[in-house]
Amino acid sequence: MATILLIDDDVEIVRLLKEGMEADGYNTVVGYDGQMALNLARTRRPDLIIMDVQMPMTSGLKALEYIRKTPETKDIPVIFLSGARSDTIYPVVDSDRRVVFVKKPLELEHISSLVRQLLNQFRSAA
Repeated sequence: MATILLIDDDVEIVRLLKEGMEADGYNTVVGYDGQMALNLARTRRPDLIIMDVQMPMTSGLKALEYIRKTPETKDIPVIFLSGARSDTIYPVVDSDRRVVFVKKPLELEHISSLVRQLLNQFRSAA
């Protein structure tokens, strides 16, 4: 059973994602800022991360930078969430095939589909 790390400073979004991912049969680990994302990625080694872009402490983009530099976490697929303009996100998505961007508001069915696709693609490649 895959483990998914859910990171967003919006508690309601984390709750919604947690319920949806657990209903799909995944284990979940939650955090609420970019620093927690870094710590939990290293200690829990999730199979996939769903993370907001704009957060306190450390942004999602900065967290991804550190995650990619750490050997144990460098290959974890990431789904970025954001309600903000995506100009700064697209270069990251275009340069890293393990990163997908989803614009808020969220559609849980779309997220679930992306999770399945990324896990199927990158778990078999690992």
